[in-house]
Amino acid sequence: MGDVVMVTGASKRLGKAVATALVQSGWAVIIHTQVADAALRTYVSSLESMGGQCAIVEGDLSDPAAIAPLFERALSLFGRIDHLINNASLFAPLSVEETTIEAFEALMTLHNTAPFFLSKALFLHLVKRGATGSVINIGDATVASPKASRPAYYTAKGALMAQSRALAVALAPTVRVNVISPGPILSTDADQEYFERMEQRLPLKKTGEPREVIEAVRYLLGATFVTGSELVVDGGLQLL
Repeated sequence: MGDVVMVTGASKRLGKAVATALVQSGWAVIIHTQVADAALRTYVSSLESMGGQCAIVEGDLSDPAAIAPLFERALSLFGRIDHLINNASLFAPLSVEETTIEAFEALMTLHNTAPFFLSKALFLHLVKRGATGSVINIGDATVASPKASRPAYYTAKGALMAQSRALAVALAPTVRVNVISPGPILSTDADQEYFERMEQRLPLKKTGEPREVIEAVRYLLGATFVTGSELVVDGGLQLL
């Protein structure tokens, strides 16, 4: 068995596309979701039937007490974890007026506390094995130009960026820590009107597809001389 990758929030949209591509490329993949439904279990079974190595781990990453047990359950699936992709996210459309302390803390836990302590757990596991690995945090290209509609979300994602640089130093040389910041990446449940507008605005005159982020993930998983970096995959959004 080759290296094992754990992908959080991998039951749908971008996380599912990344996990699927890695399984199909020969990686052993741990697919995290809060609660696995029948459709996800059927999907994973179909990947396994085609020779893929994958397994599901369930857990609520917005609950700090659930983070350490989640990693231990994930570790038991293949006996090792080599790479972690912190993809789980909640794009909550909460204005300042609507943001409660509880909502803010839940967003911060999901986007910062969970990635931090999952990364720490991976680091300790790799040190124990005498191995090296990597963490890829999924950011957001729009953090560079936040909108008023989601201040808590942008605060949380911005803090994840700072965390990535800090852990790139703290976990080196055992763990490389990098960020992929996607821009408008089309998914099946996307706002079509938004993506049509972005096609006209972006310098490249097109929106992205999951394969662009997948290629970035593949690069960073193997880029053994890259850490503390942000790879922006946004069609030029940050240039606007």
